[in-house]
Amino acid sequence: MIVRTKPLKVKLKSTNSPLEDFMTINKKESVSKEVLFVRYIGIPESIKHYTETILKIDQHMSTAPYLRLQGLERISNNNDINRLANVWENWQTVVSPSASNSNSLYHANLCAPLHNNTLEWTKKLTFMQVLSMYTQTHPNMNPSLTKNFVIKFLHWMEIYLPKLFTNSGTSPKVIFIGDIKQHELLFLYFLSKLGCDICYMNPKEDIIHLHPEAETYSTLYKCSNFYSEPIKLPDYSIKPSAEIAPMPSRPNIISQPKIANPVKQIQIRVPAAELSYEQLAGLSNSVVMIKVYDNENKVVCYGSGVVIHSKGYILTNLHVVQGGHLFSVLYENETEEYVTDHFIKYHQQFDLAIIKVDKHCSPLIVKTDGELVRGQKIVAIGSPLGLFNSVSDGIVSGFREINQLSMIQFTAPISNGSSGGALLDMFGRLVGLITAGFDNGQNLNLAVPSQKIYLFAQNFIEHTN
Repeated sequence: MIVRTKPLKVKLKSTNSPLEDFMTINKKESVSKEVLFVRYIGIPESIKHYTETILKIDQHMSTAPYLRLQGLERISNNNDINRLANVWENWQTVVSPSASNSNSLYHANLCAPLHNNTLEWTKKLTFMQVLSMYTQTHPNMNPSLTKNFVIKFLHWMEIYLPKLFTNSGTSPKVIFIGDIKQHELLFLYFLSKLGCDICYMNPKEDIIHLHPEAETYSTLYKCSNFYSEPIKLPDYSIKPSAEIAPMPSRPNIISQPKIANPVKQIQIRVPAAELSYEQLAGLSNSVVMIKVYDNENKVVCYGSGVVIHSKGYILTNLHVVQGGHLFSVLYENETEEYVTDHFIKYHQQFDLAIIKVDKHCSPLIVKTDGELVRGQKIVAIGSPLGLFNSVSDGIVSGFREINQLSMIQFTAPISNGSSGGALLDMFGRLVGLITAGFDNGQNLNLAVPSQKIYLFAQNFIEHTN
């Protein structure tokens, strides 16, 4: 079989105004693309102006796939290390060093696939190129050190590619600030070959021992001043309007992107007394039914979702929406269906995802304080078997470790279609997202706890003060 998919052709764009050009929002191109890869060294005026410019770029990029980094995330979890080692071993069994353009390379698995065939093919070819660049600069390399490099690289692919390569229609952009390691530089090169604009900023010096290919491929822009002291910048915070994650046609369900931000304790207005079951049932206006369509516009499954922000952000299970081409959302007491392809974000280990529709609705409050206790009363709202927003009650019956994830076990009855529904405490707060039930057990049901929900979706949760 001849591989007919063409890789993305990238051409380095020349620039005399790198930061201004970097802020230009470009449309994606499917076959060829001009990219910026700038090494912006030094500071143009003062450090105050320098930091203000960076924050201005952050704000300008609030609706585009964009990352500001000061180092790439380290991998320390042994389970992740072992899992990615298996990915590398499987890759080696399928792809031989001489198969860079072969059918075996095209069909080999390399973490979760990108939503576009051209980008996915480019990803594999560029990965092979980066491996070659790495071995060229490490002549005494052995299989163990190569494996360590690859595991780190695959980890970065899992963390950053879903955030950058989206269906938003605009090209992704990355700013990397400060000293950079050689492995991190290779990853920036990798992103650039996938069509990502890169701006490496270092106020004191250029990259040490720059790889010849990266030097030829990137543009050096030197400012008149240099600044050797550490620069403290506020963390970049994604605005709720940013749509930053891809539509995964077939997400790799064993991939586990890590969420590093800690849970923040937020003061949220809570009713002084427990609500009645009638009042809790009234919160079903914030729980939706989701229909998932394939690329032939056929319904492939039903599920539930929870409104977490009034601007149309809906939390559900990844297993409900994975592989979907379009999603239809139905609100209680409405006949109109809101169709969307806005797949905002997902986390494979937590089995969580966010979609967005053009509809304003009151969100549920997410519980962020205190712990649930066994025996505590709860209410479940979802659409089991397509029965819109059925309400059932029960108790928290335990806490379980399922696939290394802490889950709430509860007794309120659920069925197929309840996945993505709301598990509420008696104050009407979302304490869990209904995920699964045991087919061979009666009322043995599971939910992702609110702590994991908050870790995953904190930038999209609307807080009521």
